[in-house]
Amino acid sequence: MGRNFESVVIEFYHAPALSKNKIRALNWRTTSKLSKEQRKDAYMLSLEAMSNLKGPWLTPERAEVTITQYHAGTPLDYEGLACVAAPSVDGMVDAGVLMDDDPKHVVEYNLRHVKVKTMTENKVTIGVTPAGERMRSEHG
Repeated sequence: MGRNFESVVIEFYHAPALSKNKIRALNWRTTSKLSKEQRKDAYMLSLEAMSNLKGPWLTPERAEVTITQYHAGTPLDYEGLACVAAPSVDGMVDAGVLMDDDPKHVVEYNLRHVKVKTMTENKVTIGVTPAGERMRSEHG
């Protein structure tokens, strides 16, 4: 069976307390608890996303990660977006979507913002695609 080159995408509402500016003001126990909960949720969402693929997910040696914030108000800055997504990326590693989130395994890391009309549309998505698949699909 060939490699499955679909992307695994999860979506979640980020805990504002995990943004880089808020995390400094809170007690470490509070932020630790929120991080663990978000990591566990991402693990479960990742397992569900992998089960919905056309074929089995084979954890890629090298991957591209795209984190997108859909926002109705002021977007997080890029550093803040990476900060709120970090526990979810760790949960994706735990689930086997990624081997690790280090530079050896994540060869491209994209942060994006998309403006939406209402606050109910606010969310963050994290997509993982095997490295180079996007280029192959665009050129072949």
